[in-house]
Amino acid sequence: MTKTERAAHQARMIELHEKARAIVATGKCPDCGEALRHNNAMRGWWQCAQFGAEGFRVRPADPSCHFQTFTD
Repeated sequence: MTKTERAAHQARMIELHEKARAIVATGKCPDCGEALRHNNAMRGWWQCAQFGAEGFRVRPADPSCHFQTFTD
């Protein structure tokens, strides 16, 4: 990767993380409006409370949501 490509990549990652932090600050999933949960498996990983299998969702009978983001 050239210096220019690396700089562009770093700028893009900063932009994505800032956007993710703004979403997390609201505490709501931008796709379905449910609360967000921090996944402790990896630093900065946030998921919708409706993400995953029925046993992991806040409302198992409702449809799942696939929103997840990284703040770091």
